[in-house]
Amino acid sequence: MDAQGTLNPLPPIPAEEYKSRVAKMQELLDANRLDAMLVTSEDNYRYLTGFDSPTWVNLTRPRYCVVPRAGEPFLVVPANAAIICERTAPSIADVRTWIAPNPADDGVSIVADGLRSFATKYKRVAAELGAESRMTMPIGDFLRLKDMLAPIEIVDGFKFLLALRMVKSPAEVARIRRIAGIVSDSFDALKGSLRVGQSELEAGQIFKIDMLKRGAHTVPYVCVSSDRGGYRSINVGPCERTFNKGDLLMLDTGSAFEGYYCDFNRNYVFGKPSDELQGFHQLVWDSTEVGLKAVRPGVRMCDVWKAMADYLAANAGKGYLRKKQGRLGHGIGLRMCEPPSFSGIDETVIKAGMTLTLEPSIAFPVPGKDGTEERVVVHEENILVTEKGCELLTRRAPRELPVVN
Repeated sequence: MDAQGTLNPLPPIPAEEYKSRVAKMQELLDANRLDAMLVTSEDNYRYLTGFDSPTWVNLTRPRYCVVPRAGEPFLVVPANAAIICERTAPSIADVRTWIAPNPADDGVSIVADGLRSFATKYKRVAAELGAESRMTMPIGDFLRLKDMLAPIEIVDGFKFLLALRMVKSPAEVARIRRIAGIVSDSFDALKGSLRVGQSELEAGQIFKIDMLKRGAHTVPYVCVSSDRGGYRSINVGPCERTFNKGDLLMLDTGSAFEGYYCDFNRNYVFGKPSDELQGFHQLVWDSTEVGLKAVRPGVRMCDVWKAMADYLAANAGKGYLRKKQGRLGHGIGLRMCEPPSFSGIDETVIKAGMTLTLEPSIAFPVPGKDGTEERVVVHEENILVTEKGCELLTRRAPRELPVVN
């Protein structure tokens, strides 16, 4: 940070790192008898090439990256995106273009010709088809591409991208650390801007603007939820509801710096909380401590999940509603939520260099107008797995609920 309080820019991710990622992808392709990998999603495209543009929100124009088993990868982009490739993806020399939009052939024939030229050994190419994957191209065009390539087989290659992306480089960690610090500062500052009578919408806007002023590049995800004695869900956007004494407020954000995300929440209470509410907040905080101590290289994701879930079940008392606990955290990186998951079924072995969230939650009953209602409390922190354990990337939340007077 300079004398004016402006965050210093991070060194760019070097072209050599992108070339290394492509080389590792090619090793995986050859080892699995695949001739090429077709990539269309923003995060995987950026991971392999560095291509960075806000035009991903424009669904008129698809973009394609083809990584062959051997040789140089190439990009297929609309003609007006060639300058973006030159500026942000200099490691890719082969850029092929078409005049878009062209619904009859939005680059598909160029992609098909390229894939055919590579699919000469195994007659198999990969695409993003697995669980949690997305293709940023029309399904109709993908089916057309499949017909154009026949008898070449298209199989899932998303798992190979996951294998590459799961362990982060120092440059990637630096970007996640930067955004986690920015958002931690915004959360700390937010308490002084909250007041009874304010709406969720107003609080959410104050929070979002503050993150952008502090240096966040994008803030695509801000959830705000509040209610008396707890909140009903964490996955909702802000509404016109105004805050009252006794309300618990939760804000959760997925914000990014140079494409890399943090993902965590914070809780605030208006007025002195009840002993029960304070206890539930401290319980999920303590469960996070259990997770922090359990995370280390060589341990499975499901083992850390079990440690946190068992702690919640053993200490929640009779008010605990969720005996079958769901996911308690996940990976973060070029996606806000990416594999692996802290769940009972994810046997992924934790490695140094992974960036993860710990996200324990608890559901409990409160009296309502028409009988018992469910409320929840969630707590989330972001971590880097180290050789000996883990390191917080977020600034640890206080164990006691922050009180807004």
